[in-house]
Amino acid sequence: MSDRKIYSFYKGLFPGDVLNFSKRSPFVKEIMLERIYPRRVILPMKMHYGVPAVPIVKAGDLVKAGQCVGLPEKGAFSVPVHTGVSGKVTDIKEITLPNGIRTPAVFIENDMKRTRLESLKPRTNLKLSATETIGIIRNAGICGMGGEGIPTAAKLARARGKAVTDFLVNCLQSEPYSTSDLTAIVEYPDYVVMGAAACARAVGAKKLYFLISSGRKTERAALAASISRAKRDFDDLTFEIKLFRERFPQGYYRLVGKALYNRDIDEGETIEDTCDAVLFNCSTMLACWEAISDNIPMMSRIISLSGGSSGGHNVLVPIGTPVSELIANSFTEDSTENRIIWGNCLTGIEIEDPENTPVIKMTSVISVVRKAEIPRTACIHCGLCSECCPVSISPNIIFEMLAQGLGQKASEEGARRCISCGCCSYVCPAGIDLTSAIAEFANKGKVIETNSLLDNNAADLDYSVLPAPAAETSLLEDYDGEDKEEEKTDDDAIVLPFDGGKKI
Repeated sequence: MSDRKIYSFYKGLFPGDVLNFSKRSPFVKEIMLERIYPRRVILPMKMHYGVPAVPIVKAGDLVKAGQCVGLPEKGAFSVPVHTGVSGKVTDIKEITLPNGIRTPAVFIENDMKRTRLESLKPRTNLKLSATETIGIIRNAGICGMGGEGIPTAAKLARARGKAVTDFLVNCLQSEPYSTSDLTAIVEYPDYVVMGAAACARAVGAKKLYFLISSGRKTERAALAASISRAKRDFDDLTFEIKLFRERFPQGYYRLVGKALYNRDIDEGETIEDTCDAVLFNCSTMLACWEAISDNIPMMSRIISLSGGSSGGHNVLVPIGTPVSELIANSFTEDSTENRIIWGNCLTGIEIEDPENTPVIKMTSVISVVRKAEIPRTACIHCGLCSECCPVSISPNIIFEMLAQGLGQKASEEGARRCISCGCCSYVCPAGIDLTSAIAEFANKGKVIETNSLLDNNAADLDYSVLPAPAAETSLLEDYDGEDKEEEKTDDDAIVLPFDGGKKI
């Protein structure tokens, strides 16, 4: 089921240093995955790569859990937004997320009744075509949960068009102290495996690889057991577990391509074109099978809460939960003594307003970091930053070029290849924040497309005219494909086995 080779890229950070790197010893192990029900949720219409959805509710409306509250404009590269709580819409206004994205957001006061749409129940008919499967995923509002935020249906359709042969499931969560993806594997391994198998069939891939660190014995055992069960129903697929060395930042697609296929993926190239493969996060696959089998849209996710005297927790929260409520539920110390990071402690963004900063679809971890003034000296030219850089650039040299205004020279040195992993800043004994300067320069050089995560122009659209959705729709009830008149071909026909709802 897994070959004996241990894959990896070169350089990076290793778990042998002072960072815990998700060993989970300080994490509280709940008997059952803890669920948090916030007093209110804030649902941004843009928490994905693409243009914002359009709010389809108004202040005063009563909503149920699973209900669609934001709908993409026709033809827009976007995903719908659903609420994970029932309650009353209190406001719709523009907010600015910590990453600078301006977006309309729907504010909902939780009535704590947990009233769900009646349609949120296991699907009875799993004889679905590839088009129908991708359509269900699209209407469920699923986007990449590993950080990229690309609408999953669009990525599946692109992979199908590229006729990829390998379907890769990224179980390589390597960020320090973050274990949300690993928890998803342990808690719901069948959903991860079945979602991946269904999506692999939908894109026409024949090889299904689960990429996981060699030290994750519990997660590997859970995957292996689920694969053994899934093989009976997906005998047309080849399942295999690929082991990787414990290293950060392990799961980035360019580094995966180098480790697994020994292919260099240049900036602007895709793993589909270069390696005939497509890469998805394991939590994304879990969400896909929830949508396919249980008719549940993307309205909640598992996140890690790390840091503080309480150690850490993995919790299941509705999308839109304010960070302040997570902190209040999980940590006892005064939050003013710490920095709260929206994301991982190495790559995340500090939160200035946790009361109005929500968990979004791409949030995998909230980190609490002790405030500390790091002594800063001039560069001592030790070369540690170059030794650990996973994309083999020389951060110290590039940093000096940028400081002198030599942008062209910095580009020639490979500055635009920076992936903002934070390794160089972490190892720098001089306390220089190399990552911020280089990443800012690299991002300025990127073309900001209308559909991108960085674009803010779409937030200026007129939201006064609301689309007319069906009442209390989750969009998932009766999906039968976009092209109703198009007959299904043998190539498009797939049958997805189903054994019942999620077991707890």
